[in-house]
Amino acid sequence: MKSTPDLYSCLWQERSAAPSFASILPTRARCVVIGAGYTGLSTALELSARSGGGEEVVVLDAMNIGDGASGRNGGQVIPGLKLNPDELEQRFGQQKGAVLADLVGGAATHVFNLIQRLGIECGARQDGWIQAAHHEAALDGLLDRAIQWQSRGADVQMLDAAQTTRLLGTPIYRGALLDRRAGQLQPYEYVHGLAAAARQRGVRIFEQCAALQLRRNESGWTVSTATGEIRAQQVVIATNAYSSPLLPALPHTYVTLWSLQAATAPLSSELLEQVLPGGLPVSDTFRVLRYFRRTTDGRFVLGTRGAFRDALNINDMARVRSEMLDIYPMLEGVPITHCWCGRVAVPAASIPMLSQPEPGLTVALGYYGRGVAMATRMGALVADLVNGLPAHESPYPVTPFKAMPAAPLHRNVARVAANVMRFQDLFERRVRGVKR
Repeated sequence: MKSTPDLYSCLWQERSAAPSFASILPTRARCVVIGAGYTGLSTALELSARSGGGEEVVVLDAMNIGDGASGRNGGQVIPGLKLNPDELEQRFGQQKGAVLADLVGGAATHVFNLIQRLGIECGARQDGWIQAAHHEAALDGLLDRAIQWQSRGADVQMLDAAQTTRLLGTPIYRGALLDRRAGQLQPYEYVHGLAAAARQRGVRIFEQCAALQLRRNESGWTVSTATGEIRAQQVVIATNAYSSPLLPALPHTYVTLWSLQAATAPLSSELLEQVLPGGLPVSDTFRVLRYFRRTTDGRFVLGTRGAFRDALNINDMARVRSEMLDIYPMLEGVPITHCWCGRVAVPAASIPMLSQPEPGLTVALGYYGRGVAMATRMGALVADLVNGLPAHESPYPVTPFKAMPAAPLHRNVARVAANVMRFQDLFERRVRGVKR
């Protein structure tokens, strides 16, 4: 598999024109949302819809829209969380856990309904997602997950090895879970569609406008930027894995991981019949998982855990290429045209964090591989709190805001653990190769 000279760029961002939202920064707002990703823009949309107009909502982003995780992810729209429904009921109690499971289980459908309602053109398809098991124990875990969701009425089923091979075009997996609630989209077009819809409803969006300081005032909060200050009754922080120390503990409420992706040139008609012939997005169950899909123009895109840095080099591209060829050896001669990475926030509680550190201040982040669906769904939950819903009445748990104990140590442990898991995966693949 060859690579092209223009390698280190994000495929999604090159295929979309990015609008610019530039105007004079207002001095007052009802709510300032910091972060123009899925969470921030969904929150702004919800607030504007409920007030009849978004003129009192201001969204700030330190970068351009889509430069963070919302424009760099794999575009897989997956319902649920990392925790299964039974685990949610065990953690939060049967009644609240059941409500939460229903909420997160419907997150993907919420996204597709929103896209249809707003008329966003982003290649959205709600036709399913496959989680493929690399060994029998993983298959047992997927069966347990499927049974839990089926008992709650979800359109989830198990696939045997033959069905999995037929849909994926590779024999390396033992079986899979197929979730028909899920789907895929072009993530950068989606976040820009949300931004355009919010702007049409009067929300004021400012790119390249970092929130530098946040302080309490007599009527709420003052947000300082390089171009001025805004006073607001409410502030929402939705910066996910790109958070600054706007609150001293903020960057220490999660562990940052990096996800690394690459895309090939468009495949030939012959290869399209062999590589993901079922056309559905896939994640597998390796400790350092791979997630992959085809694009509307016939490219193959694969992501996996990246190094703990933003800058890329040829070794990163070689890693993704190796993962591609492990699944689809027939891609050997197909060039890689794009390679990019992005940050992922892993919260301490293993589910996204929704918190209110002080009155009038709401923080939401930490989607850990479920961001397209759950970050979008979080917007309505945040808007409820901004509009005065008591925290204990929220269908999603509002938890205390605090830094992880010994946060820098957690990051070092994550680096070591990632390397250990990678070696374990490599060993299992060698065993698999011997059995072939």
